[in-house]
Amino acid sequence: MMKKLTSRKLVAMLVVALFMLFFAGIAVSQESQEPEVVKITGMISAIWPDIGQIIVEEKESGKAVSLTAGSDVDLKNFNVGDHVVVEYNDDTVLKSINKQTE
Repeated sequence: MMKKLTSRKLVAMLVVALFMLFFAGIAVSQESQEPEVVKITGMISAIWPDIGQIIVEEKESGKAVSLTAGSDVDLKNFNVGDHVVVEYNDDTVLKSINKQTE
């Protein structure tokens, strides 16, 4: 009788542990699906507002980053040579752009 009770407790603890691992895995997988946002400061070296394309030369590294404007980003108020702060995701989709105040 004692062995059955111990076995049932062991099985119950294993089931609880498996549920905890399962739900922890779901939480981690949902968290990792959010795209990472990158923020840089730089100067616009080329811009095509009509097609939503822009190239920003990063201030620190000098690296040129080619970006596509997201649906809620308007590039018509920006020009080549403007100093800007941009945020974009891993897919190089521009999420925000602001002129840098010096």
